[in-house]
Amino acid sequence: MRNEAVTMSSRPMSSVQLPSLRISFLHITFALAFALVGCGIVALPLDWPLRGGSGAGLVALVWSSFTLAETMSLLSRNLARGRRQSPVGRRA
Repeated sequence: MRNEAVTMSSRPMSSVQLPSLRISFLHITFALAFALVGCGIVALPLDWPLRGGSGAGLVALVWSSFTLAETMSLLSRNLARGRRQSPVGRRA
């Protein structure tokens, strides 16, 4: 067996591969964290109504974080395009 040092490729990754790889990693870690928290709620030494309430709280937390992320994405997309809308009820 030869003793050679392993070197990284000098080729840069394309701009398409890196974001898709990063997004896939984020999806996998999110799913894993959600599953682990769900299993932790089931394993709690509580009665089932309290576990159900904790599970509903987990779902509500995830849902609100998705809503916040979508709102911020839409806001930043509109600001990037230069379309800033005035707040409702206020006139400039």
